[in-house]
Amino acid sequence: MSFTARRLLASVAAVAIAILALRSSLGPFHPVNSPFATENIFWLAILGLLCLIPQSSATPHSNKFPRIHLAIALSLIALAFARNLTDPFLSDDYILLNVPSFNWNVFLASLHAPGGDGSFRPLGTLYYQFVKSFAGASPLIWHAVGLALHLLNAALVFLLAWKLWRNRTAAIVATLVFGLNGTRPEAALWTAGNCDLLASACVLGSIILALNKKIIPSLALAAVGILFKESAYALPLIAFFVLWPARQFRRYLLGAVAVCAALFAWRWHLFHGPGGYLDPTTKQPAILSLHLLTAAKGVLLRIWDILLVPLNWDAPASWWLPFALTASLLGILYLAATGSKKQLYLIPATCCAVLPAIHLVLIGQSELGSRILYLAAAPFALLIGSLAIAAEKRTLIVCAIMLAGTTGVLENNLNAWHEAAMQAQKLCREASPNQSAPGTWEGVFLFQNGFEQCKAAAQNPK
Repeated sequence: MSFTARRLLASVAAVAIAILALRSSLGPFHPVNSPFATENIFWLAILGLLCLIPQSSATPHSNKFPRIHLAIALSLIALAFARNLTDPFLSDDYILLNVPSFNWNVFLASLHAPGGDGSFRPLGTLYYQFVKSFAGASPLIWHAVGLALHLLNAALVFLLAWKLWRNRTAAIVATLVFGLNGTRPEAALWTAGNCDLLASACVLGSIILALNKKIIPSLALAAVGILFKESAYALPLIAFFVLWPARQFRRYLLGAVAVCAALFAWRWHLFHGPGGYLDPTTKQPAILSLHLLTAAKGVLLRIWDILLVPLNWDAPASWWLPFALTASLLGILYLAATGSKKQLYLIPATCCAVLPAIHLVLIGQSELGSRILYLAAAPFALLIGSLAIAAEKRTLIVCAIMLAGTTGVLENNLNAWHEAAMQAQKLCREASPNQSAPGTWEGVFLFQNGFEQCKAAAQNPK
């Protein structure tokens, strides 16, 4: 019975892949042709396969840290993003270029003052001031710093996978799935998304330090992550599921809960509530307008749709996109159907990673706002990597093809970010004093904010 069910699920997933690949060859979706129904079917079929595959007790491992594998993985990720490093700025980037220089009194004041946009990220502001001090208005330097942070997070995913399983195949697959996922441009290339990179680095670093029994530094890093961005509030839940097999980190988990509770209490004091973006209708924090069914749909379905099929459907399709999408999804299907070492606890870890931004998880088909999935992509990548443990030669070939397809989907999305950046630069140079600009371009942020600052910069480059 189990074998028949697995074959049926694999067939359903294969049909979903064929539909998605065919539709990707036809160009951008219209709103009435949402891809999410087909993506939901694909995800549910994969979930069924993960629950049905037999568990293997054997876990091949090595004691020698694979430095060369880590170097290769990071080089491939850097190469994928290299051509976009010189892209002009977009949207909120121009506002960040106008942040004032660092001042101790202003920084200390920011520790007990709420942010005007509903956020409390004093270390995020400090980061932008620091980078501006040496990057100036150079897109290359700003983007290089963002890419360096992304590579740091990819290295932390590699190290975490190694700590958990001591398996170099699982580590390199997890790292490349994380680093090359199609949702990465919004956090790794868009300067305004850098706080997601910093918070994620603190969360992953904190868990790794806990694995090394360094509890105090790990808790300090947890606090730093929260002061970079609110996504780090998910740390205790992520750590609980990731460290669940070890069952020996009670002190760390209790400490992480205490740190998050203390900082959230301070945040509540500053905002007289949870803070965050305001609902334009109620003028209350948007998270207070959350509906249970909407939240469940977002956490249980939508985030998996976006992570498994990380395609900007509003962007023009590159000629290679149908082939890349097929290779990527077939690879995931193969691993889900044949992987013998499943780590299902990483599924709730992925879901929990988006809880601080649960009111934003219904991401659209353009993937705008997918930076909130940056941290969630770490346990997701670990889940995919764990399926490659005990991989045979054929599985390694499939993984290579899957990762090549993943890179192809990423490159299609990066094309859209490049075109949007060039369009933004053109609009700023040619704009008349009272001209406005569209908020998005081919599914990428264009000028939802920052157009006036951009026009000013174009008129006065110094």
